[in-house]
Amino acid sequence: MTPQQITAQSYTLPAALALAEAGDRAEQYETDQAGAARAACLLLAATVRDLLTDCDHDAPFDATGLELRLNPGPGTVSATGYYWTADGERREFQGADDVYHLQGWAHFLTTDNQDTWEQLCAVQDGGTHTTWYRLDLIRASAS
Repeated sequence: MTPQQITAQSYTLPAALALAEAGDRAEQYETDQAGAARAACLLLAATVRDLLTDCDHDAPFDATGLELRLNPGPGTVSATGYYWTADGERREFQGADDVYHLQGWAHFLTTDNQDTWEQLCAVQDGGTHTTWYRLDLIRASAS
C-alpha cells in the first residue's frame, strides 16, 4: 500500500497572537475554568499541528482527533500519545517528547471544567477507572 500524500491542513488555527492570548486564558484556570478549558483545547490543536509539521505552520498535516484519558481518581486529563487522521486511522506520535508537549495543555482539563471540554469530545471507551475521549481538533481549533 502506498502512503497517502498529504496536501492540505486538516484545520486552520488562529494567528500566533490569538494563540498567545489563549495561553494567557488557560493560565486563568482559577477564575475562569470554562475559558481555560476552551483555550487548552485550542492549544492542544495547535500543538498537534506543530508536532506533525515540525512547527512549519504552512505545512500540510492530517489529524482530526486527539486521544485523551480522564483519570477519575485525581480528576485529571492526560494525552495518550495517539491521534486520528481524517480517514479514521489511529496513529501514534513518533517524537520522544511529543506526549510531554501535549501534557502541558492537557493538565488544564479536569473534572472541574469537564462540562466545557467534553462538548468538544466523543467518548471512545469508558471503564471503572478511566475514560478515553477523542478531542475533535477541528472544533477545538475554532474555540
